[in-house]
Amino acid sequence: MAIIDQTSGIEASAPMPAIDVFYDGGCPVCRIEVGYYRRIDRAGAVRWIDIESLTDAELPAGKTRDALLGRFHVRDQADGGWHVGVDAFARIWRVLPVWRRFAFVFSVPGLRQLAEIGYRGFLRWQRWHRARRAG
Repeated sequence: MAIIDQTSGIEASAPMPAIDVFYDGGCPVCRIEVGYYRRIDRAGAVRWIDIESLTDAELPAGKTRDALLGRFHVRDQADGGWHVGVDAFARIWRVLPVWRRFAFVFSVPGLRQLAEIGYRGFLRWQRWHRARRAG
């Protein structure tokens, strides 16, 4: 996508997102959280990708749908590196206004482990909910 700089009249490329976030669009909690993050991401630092809307051919190389749905995944645009689980949340927080000030909590011993325990509990609920939706 190209945009025209109003002062110079020169065509410039839109800024590329810093990260790609792969989320479960069928999860009500995930949709609420992503909706909130989208509203505060005015700089376009994040590309939000609903895993359920991807075809098998559109899945990232080396990743399966089950793996992406099994744990939260974030891919860095700069180097293609992956952040998974609690580390994915930390990566998102580092690029979002307000939250970047608090991203350090994921590196504090004890707090990171508590976040991991909470996240694993959420995953159990999410798997149960996904199985219930699938019927």
